[in-house]
Amino acid sequence: MKIKTKTLSSFLKKTKMESTQQIDECILSFEKDGLKVNANSPSKQTRVMSWLKKEVFKDYEEFGNICINDLPNLIKALDRFGELVSLKKTGNLLTIAGEGKKVDIELVSEDFLNTDTGEPKLEFDEVFTISMSKMNDIFKDVLMNKDALLSIETLDKKVRFTNTGKYKFQNDIEALTSKGGTKAKFGDPLINAMSNLDGNIEISIKTDYPAKVMEKTETSIVSIIIAPRVDEE
Repeated sequence: MKIKTKTLSSFLKKTKMESTQQIDECILSFEKDGLKVNANSPSKQTRVMSWLKKEVFKDYEEFGNICINDLPNLIKALDRFGELVSLKKTGNLLTIAGEGKKVDIELVSEDFLNTDTGEPKLEFDEVFTISMSKMNDIFKDVLMNKDALLSIETLDKKVRFTNTGKYKFQNDIEALTSKGGTKAKFGDPLINAMSNLDGNIEISIKTDYPAKVMEKTETSIVSIIIAPRVDEE
């Protein structure tokens, strides 16, 4: 089967996340309706559940599970190819091929991967939408400080972002469905988890509770659960 290199690479980068939340080990599940990944970060502070729809592939094949223990290098290998790549699984090998080039990648047994499946059952009090360009602007404010915390607070028809540190920024965005009264704090895992997302993002929160971040496009859905920073009594 074939797919545009950029489409697959971008999807895997969003799934991988960055820095302390970077996923190295995961199972790429080529299921009936497309490619799915469900994995925890090594720190267990984030969990990603992503789906690349089968319609973006040409001559899609239901491979089943492909077990990867170095996702960042798989993405680097993909990026070595041109506009279009073909994927083929033979035994314990994944073959990626493009015009005049191919690479055989040895796969590992699922028994050797430190991963698990299943989406946690969470309930939220507030859901709002924000552009990733605005979130990146907020993240730049936060990163003016070292080890700052970012608070997300819902007010009447708006959401307020504030951060700790020497440079205490406040950013307010319109959220017409916001009722107010919900507040949660997050550290670097939030930034590292969202750094490769783009477009409009749906964020679900509850006071002192994990947040759910979701990016929906025509071709994919990426959902990430991020643990909050809770004050110790």
